[in-house]
Parts: sequence; C-alpha cells; structure tokens
Amino acid sequence: MAEHVLDATAPVKDLRHRIGDLSLRLRTSGPQPKPAEPRFVDFDMIRLPDGRVVGRKKVIVMSGGCSVPTCTMCPFTNLNNYGLDAPSSQEGLLDQVRSTLARTAGEPAYEVLSLYNDGSFFAAREIPRDVQVEIARLVAAAGVKRLVVESLPQFVTEPVLRPFAQALGGVRLEIGIGLQSADPLVRETLVNTRISRVSFERALAVMAGLGVDPKIYLMVKPPFLTDGEAVTDVVESVDYLTGLGVRGMTLCPTRVSPNTVAWELWRNGLYAPPNLWTVVEAIRRVHQRLAVRVACVNLRGTDFESVFPDSCPKCADRVVDALMRFGESGQAADLPADCACRPPLEVTALDHAAITARAAHHLNALERAGV
Repeated sequence: MAEHVLDATAPVKDLRHRIGDLSLRLRTSGPQPKPAEPRFVDFDMIRLPDGRVVGRKKVIVMSGGCSVPTCTMCPFTNLNNYGLDAPSSQEGLLDQVRSTLARTAGEPAYEVLSLYNDGSFFAAREIPRDVQVEIARLVAAAGVKRLVVESLPQFVTEPVLRPFAQALGGVRLEIGIGLQSADPLVRETLVNTRISRVSFERALAVMAGLGVDPKIYLMVKPPFLTDGEAVTDVVESVDYLTGLGVRGMTLCPTRVSPNTVAWELWRNGLYAPPNLWTVVEAIRRVHQRLAVRVACVNLRGTDFESVFPDSCPKCADRVVDALMRFGESGQAADLPADCACRPPLEVTALDHAAITARAAHHLNALERAGV
C-alpha cells in the first residue's frame, strides 16, 4: 500500500501540536506514589505465530511510566508513577521481576511471559541498560521459552537489542510495537504517537537481523475517526504490514479512560468506542490474509476504569466470547453470527481533509467546554 503523503501545512502541524499539548496536560497519576510491586498479573492462553496455543503469564510492573506519553487514548499514566517522585529504583524493578518469575505451587503453567512496564522497555530513561540485561538473565534462568516486551521503535537499536538478546540465550524474544495505524495522519496526529514510518521499518530490520519477532498493535477506531473509517484504517494497515512480511498483529479496539483526549471527546459527545460489530467487520475483511488477534482486555472491564466497545445487551457477551475463541483458534468459524442490533456500517475512505477538519472542530468544541 502506498503511504498517503502528509502535506506538512500549518493546519496539520497546528492540529498535531494542539492534540499533543492537550494529551500531556490531561495526564495524572494521582497524589501518592504507588508501591513497587506489579500492578497487574494475569494468566491466559495465546496463539503463537506458528499456530500453537500455549499458556501465557502477563505482568505489568509498577514503573515511572512512559517517557513519551503523548497518545490520545492511553490511560496508563493514571495507573503508574508517572510524574511522581516515586521509589522506582533499579533494584525495585528487578525485585518485581524476581517475584514474577518465582513460580508458585498453584500457578498455571506457562511458557510465554509478557512483561510490560507501561512504556518502552528499551528506553534507558525508563529501564536502565544494565537493568534490561539483568532482566534478560533472570528470564533465561527461569525456564521461560518466549519473552514479550513493548517499546517504541526509536529505542529498538542494534547496540541496545544485541546484548539483551544475547543475555536471553535460548529464550525467543518478541517485541510489541504500537504502530496503531499505517496512515501517517491517523498515527502521528490523531493517535499522536511518536512513530514515523522510517523509525518503524528501521526497527523491524534490526529485529530481523537478530532473530527477534515483531508483534504489532493496530487500533480499531482511534479518536476522531468514524466506525466506517476505522475499518478502512485496519484493512490498509494490515496490507502495509503483510507487505513487510509481518505476521504477528493484534487489533486493539479503543477503550475510553479518564485523563485522556479520548475521554474528553466521549464526555462531550464527540466520540464513542467502536461498536463490537465494527471490530468483527474489520477482522472479517483481513482474515483471509492474516488471522489477527484481538486484545480482549480492551473489551472486558477488568484492567482499568474505562468505557468499553459494546453492542446490545443481548449479544455483547456473546460477541466478546467469540472474539476470545477466535483469538486462540484463528478460525473464522469462531467469529460471532450477526445480531439484529448490528448497526448499518458504511465503510469509507480516509479523507485526510475531512478528518483534519473534523478533528479541529472537535478540539474547538473541547476548548469552548473548558477542557
């Protein structure tokens, strides 16, 4: 897919600046530092790129948060110690990893450890280089077969990644990157993430050279988009990624959480999370090319306070259950059958001029509302 070329005119640059400023201004972690212990631990089953379904332990360690917290929908600075003078010492991070890896008698079996820090694992400001490597040694000694971490691509460089991968030994490494969208206006302005196509493709090349698997996250309906545009955005993003040879992709239906731009848009009647049937439609349109996964934590209110993607009360649980089954099987037969509540959906192109005008109008409305 050819990339839309962004006209670097004043309206788009001004819009990006306004969205970024608002996103940062809304951030809060609360008044008190949180203790240095994992803030989230869960077990589930996950389908690997080779099709096998295995046990996974998912852990989010308490940290100082993302060093680039500009995204319009991300709620994680509500939950960690972002902006606080908190005791997030190197030893505190290592102690959390040690406790994570200390298997207990009643713990479910797992071979995949997803270890997240609410930001970029390979950003030295968030996890110092020597701590990164020590974590790799701890994981290698614990019998884990696959480690998943997340990072913005600009931090994934050969000098950083090589010693980490070497310290892991035989543990397979997977790095999650929240590309969110292949479209530059959607990615860099509406989502407001600091990812360029150049930095993303360079990170993929570094990972390929070291035998590291990419795991790419795509949003379903970023703020300021309609459901119809959201489907197009997913399809074009999957086309772009498959063209690069990427097979590991996860769709993340947008949830709306406090202290985010998405929350203020929703609170003022200017945005709603995607309908669950929009998520299903996006999957159906890309399934023949790729059996994408869906981040179902974004559909169940179990991780943080949010407004979640929904449908009617009769079918919502059934749709989410089906998406969870599909996440494990990758089989289209596990996707849900239609419900009478399914709203009409007109899939439309990403008209940059129209989207830019809409986003500016919405920001003006937020300003008038005193946001």
